[in-house]
Amino acid sequence: MSYIVQNEKLIINEMAKLKDRVSLKLFTDFKTQDDGTKIRQCMACDSTFNLLNVLEQHSNGKLDVEEYSTEENPDIVEKYKVVRIPTILFIDEKDREVIRYTAEPSGAELAPFIKSLQDFSGSVSFYKDTIMTNLKKIGKSEIKLFITHTCPYCPTVVPIANLFATLSDGKIKVNIIDINANQDIAMKYQIQGVPHTMINEKEHIYGMFSPQDLLDKLTKGKRDFDGMYA
Repeated sequence: MSYIVQNEKLIINEMAKLKDRVSLKLFTDFKTQDDGTKIRQCMACDSTFNLLNVLEQHSNGKLDVEEYSTEENPDIVEKYKVVRIPTILFIDEKDREVIRYTAEPSGAELAPFIKSLQDFSGSVSFYKDTIMTNLKKIGKSEIKLFITHTCPYCPTVVPIANLFATLSDGKIKVNIIDINANQDIAMKYQIQGVPHTMINEKEHIYGMFSPQDLLDKLTKGKRDFDGMYA
């Protein structure tokens, strides 16, 4: 039984909570056949497409997924600087990339992925006011969050990082990277354990973190405390 079937009730219930429309771009290696069907050689690409297709079906028209091919859409691939597949991009209304998944949101990563979709759609978040209040103290930031699908702590921190990017109005970008599927990246950054968070290639958070921890890093310790512990 696939994880999609196993989590059907979760998908139906949680996708109904999307508030506004969400646009995702999925990059795979499909090749269009003479009859119009798309064949993908990458197994992870195929399963990721199937998952996003199911999420889209249960979104009441709130999720829009566009699939692009590294084989057939080189201009789009170059525009968004996609070098790995599958890659999922969360795109805001200004056509800006906000969140990048260099990872398949399957297994334990399914629930935090859907939570990130909900936040991206404008659902109410407990930490929204505090993050918005501190945005003026945050410079342009890129967060790399390294995970694995077997990590028991990663599903907790992924939505936190994604929420900051969602609310930042282009100031913060997040890249969720599965180190098992991208071992060369793990070796490049010498990732020994997950979750491992890197900010602007300099600052690190090892292990789990709270919204307060991430805000401390992003504001360099100059965050406002009002409302954080309300």
